[in-house]
Parts: sequence; C-alpha cells; structure tokens
Amino acid sequence: MMHESDDTPEITPSADTETRVVPALADETPSFDARLDDYLVILLGCGKMGRALAEGWIDSGALDPRRLVCLDAHEKTAQDLADDLDAREAIPEIELDENDQPTRRPRLYVVAVKPGDVRAVLESRHEEFTDEDTIISIAAGVKIASMRRYAGPLAGMARAMPNTPALVGAGVTGVMGDGTVDMAAVGALFEAVGKVVRIKDEDHFHALTAISGSGPAYIFTAVEALADGGVFMGLDRKTAIELASGVMEGAARLAQERSYVHTAELKDQVASPGGTTIAALVALEEHGFRHALIRAVEAAARRSAELSEEVSERRIEEEGPIG
Repeated sequence: MMHESDDTPEITPSADTETRVVPALADETPSFDARLDDYLVILLGCGKMGRALAEGWIDSGALDPRRLVCLDAHEKTAQDLADDLDAREAIPEIELDENDQPTRRPRLYVVAVKPGDVRAVLESRHEEFTDEDTIISIAAGVKIASMRRYAGPLAGMARAMPNTPALVGAGVTGVMGDGTVDMAAVGALFEAVGKVVRIKDEDHFHALTAISGSGPAYIFTAVEALADGGVFMGLDRKTAIELASGVMEGAARLAQERSYVHTAELKDQVASPGGTTIAALVALEEHGFRHALIRAVEAAARRSAELSEEVSERRIEEEGPIG
C-alpha cells in the first residue's frame, strides 16, 4: 500500500481476458494528472454522482480513460458510461507492462452507491482487495470502521463527501484517509470536479455534510427567493433568475478570491450609509436570516449524526460490535 509522504444492489465482478498497457507517444498523449499515473480507478456505481465524477476525471484530462473501469449493478448503465468516455466495462484480468510482464496496478475503488448498499458492494468484492488498493466511499454516514469491516483488513480506506455542483465541475469535496493511503491521488480525483478540503476528524463529516453537502439546497432556495422578490417588483422570471444566480456566483467567487478579507468587510463595501443595501440588511436581520442559516447547518449536522448512528446501530444488531 502506498503511504502519504507529507439504492444499488450488489455489483457482480467481471473481467476482460487480457489487456496490454501500452504507453503512447508523448506528442499523442494528453498530459494526465501524474498523481494518478500508477493507478487503475474502479468506479462502483454509475448513477448521477458516479457519472459526474467519471466525466470530470476524463473531461478535465486528469485520468487516462484506459485506466477507468465503470461498474454498476445495472450493466447497461455502466456500459453506457464506459462507451461515452471510452473507458473499460470490466476489470482487466491480466495487465502487461511495457516489457510484456504481467502486472497489477494498485487500484482506487470509488464506491458511489447509496449508504444502504455499501456493505453489499464491499462484501461482494472483499477477496480481490490487496494492501496496495484504496477504497474511497462517498456514501454519507458510513464510517471508515464500517468500511473496514465490510472490505477486510488489507485495503486502505478513505471517505469523501462531494456535492451536486460537481456535476458542472464546481463541487466542494471533503476528504479524509485512514492514514495509510495516498491522499495526493485521492485529492486528484476530486480536484477534477472542483475544490478539495482535507478533513482531519471523521466526526467533522457531519458539519461538512451540513455545509457543502446540503448547502446547495440552501443556495437554490435563496436564488428562488431573490428571483421571487424580483418578480414581485416587476421583473420577468427569466431575468430574475439570471440576476439572482449570477449575483450568487459572483459573490461566492469574490469571497473565495479575497479570502484574506473578512466577509463582514466585503458586506460593508456594498452597504453605503443610508442606502438600499443597508435597508435590505436590516430587513434580513428583522426576519432572522443569519439565525435561520446557522440553525439550518445545525439541524443538518444533527440529522447526519443521527443517520450515522442509525446505520451503526443496525450493523451492531445484525453483526455485533467491531472487536
């Protein structure tokens, strides 16, 4: 295993007969992300998020399509994705290196199924995992300890929580490893669909879920409300949506690119004394805008913790505690 330097049913394994790994000429080959050069990436689950990740890996040029295997309980779903991306539909049974010698690349398994299906997917494949492999789950609430129980002791474990803007390459993904995995490679996978934030404490995944995982829904609601306000004041719906979504995008970009400036100062730069913005901010305060967002994050984080505990309790009832 490489070390760091600094509601889908069971997926059935399948294999090609023989695949030769042939490096192409430098002037014919895109510059793939060097952090992924040594790996075969196996996507387990090709639903909306799985597809978004796979398309991001290929479209961004991060991953050679020949190093991506698409698997799903519904074979046509996986086949369609593999065809779209010129990726593989099965794990190669034999790979040959440039000297025609049999080789087995370390594998990054990305588990992109619903939380309730993680156990079945990992247990169905546990015999193929080696100590050179890494399993990365994007399922909410499934802890690394549970993944280890399902997959066995060999593979390294990592968790990631992407969000739906990954569909357009603008995601924010929190990642965390168990201390034995190549986090540079894990990071490369999710940087292909947006920004990556390292999480140090697994319990912080609840707050991560509440802000970035659930957060797009808060923003969509705000965009809708702003647009409703515009329509109320006489704008047509299309124009109101364009204005509301555009100002959200611009403000977010400004906050990111000027992260050295406190958001309160950015707000004050818009709010002139006695002007329209300060009048609007007073109205927001009167209606508990800030308080509502804080409580929304709190509620989502608490629910994430409850769901994780429910998953854990079901596992203990079925299997007993981890020894």
